[in-house]
Amino acid sequence: MTAKERARLHGFWTHKKTGQRIAISRVTLYGEAHARKVNSLGHEVGPKEIMLVRDLKEDYVKGMI
Repeated sequence: MTAKERARLHGFWTHKKTGQRIAISRVTLYGEAHARKVNSLGHEVGPKEIMLVRDLKEDYVKGMI
């Protein structure tokens, strides 16, 4: 994964079915994304989670909808 691909993943994402919002703060070379749950204002409300990038792209859409 290149630096440009990792940079595109940073930011806010919204789950397609549930509407849950997360903020991606770090992406590793191995395809892991470090995320935190956020509320509608962008404030962190949950613990840090580590998820795989392929799961992120399947279940989430970029932006805060």
